[in-house]
Amino acid sequence: MRRNVRYVVAAAVALMIGTKYAETYTRLAIPYFAVVTAVIANQHPWRVLDFSVGRYPPDPGVSLRMTGEVRRTREDLVPAAQVVVHQQVGEVVETPIVFWTLVLAWPMATLRRRLICVAAGIPVFLFLETATTGCQLMSAMADASAILAGEADPQTAWERWSRFLEAGGHFALALCAALLTVALSAAATRRGGLRKPPTGRPGDSGSLRLR
Repeated sequence: MRRNVRYVVAAAVALMIGTKYAETYTRLAIPYFAVVTAVIANQHPWRVLDFSVGRYPPDPGVSLRMTGEVRRTREDLVPAAQVVVHQQVGEVVETPIVFWTLVLAWPMATLRRRLICVAAGIPVFLFLETATTGCQLMSAMADASAILAGEADPQTAWERWSRFLEAGGHFALALCAALLTVALSAAATRRGGLRKPPTGRPGDSGSLRLR
């Protein structure tokens, strides 16, 4: 199959799978998002309370909802604000669709190279999920902290990053991460090839014997 046709077919299949199983993927990803957001919240006067997936009016469709608390300082016992964040499941599933479609559809010479590419892609993908959906979920908490602090311009770096992702940065990051994974797997394959001993005819010892 020609390369351009392969990418078209892979993209169409990934789109169908993502559309059908976006909600399922989001539910399965909740434990990871819970860990990531908890780690981020521990560095700030924030606390993540709950994750759920469902339909929450007035938002259309199914979305991932995160509920959290924001305190003015870490020492405060009573939270100053409660934050509820909604993320459409279609946006959540964008990262795995774009990333894994490119990684799995990329031409590979051998099955070994394909397996190395998948193995290299797992940590890259987890970091990508943190940088995209994980950061978008925490943006509202950062905004709440800025407002509570009385800042004249409450727009934070978290909000700017979230807007960048919504303006096409999400796709661009997933594309770059996939290309990075392919490059890492190619480098690992070359290093592995250099370690292989040279092959020769049976009986060749590579040394000269005198009788």
